[in-house]
Amino acid sequence: MTNVKLLRRAFLLQACAMTTGVALAASPASPLLTMPQHKGTRPSDVNRKFFENGKARPFAGNTIISQIPLRTPLSDALTTVRNTLAAQEFSQCLSLLPPSSYHMTVFEGVIDEQRKPPFWPVEVAKDGSVQTCTDYFTERLIDFDLDDEFELRMQVDDFNVHKDSGATIRLVPASVQENKKIRDLRDRLAQRLGIRAPDHDQYGFHISLGYLVKWMTDAQTLEYAAVQQKCLTFLRETLEVFALDAPRFCTFNDMLTFDDKFAIGKQPETI
Repeated sequence: MTNVKLLRRAFLLQACAMTTGVALAASPASPLLTMPQHKGTRPSDVNRKFFENGKARPFAGNTIISQIPLRTPLSDALTTVRNTLAAQEFSQCLSLLPPSSYHMTVFEGVIDEQRKPPFWPVEVAKDGSVQTCTDYFTERLIDFDLDDEFELRMQVDDFNVHKDSGATIRLVPASVQENKKIRDLRDRLAQRLGIRAPDHDQYGFHISLGYLVKWMTDAQTLEYAAVQQKCLTFLRETLEVFALDAPRFCTFNDMLTFDDKFAIGKQPETI
């Protein structure tokens, strides 16, 4: 599909949305990420994190995240959004995650498919297992200093088909001080673990509710954008500023379950 056709499609969707009182939150020239930008392509996470049928693929790694406990106001609000998405016709294009998996990534660890610096520590052999890297990180984090009362205060920023293809709730720190707190922590973790992604300084915080596994049609994208705006309003009104617990080191074999190892700044608990 030519760029002219893509721009025309985006413009028509924007115009249609505005006539129904739902403005797509970006310029008409911004790409609509739920639709293909080039002929013959698939959504980026298909045959990577998910199969085309929406089932999770093996995708191993480790990470440092702030988990979102079930049956809390934050989890309940996110689950309400998830249920709202699931009730729509366009949901067939999304693989929605279980609420038990909800989290905000504080610092990206490693994944099995990326084994070169700066994504993989030079101290661990490139052909080593993810478990070997996990053991190395565990050792490096044993004496990492983090205040016992550490928490992160965040707020919902956006939910936008122009910015993310999947069901991604974008977050921002609640203040300048909170931004410095989390950015400083990320810098310290990067130095301690020996990995630093190219987008380290610009990393965007978010909560993933689902992944795009099938391209949406024009009509589905229009409806998705409208529902996103309703959900965004709901989240902003319901949550305002919310606190996340201290980050924890976790491993995963797919995107559905995160195995909690220990809280950052504390020794792994044993009997």
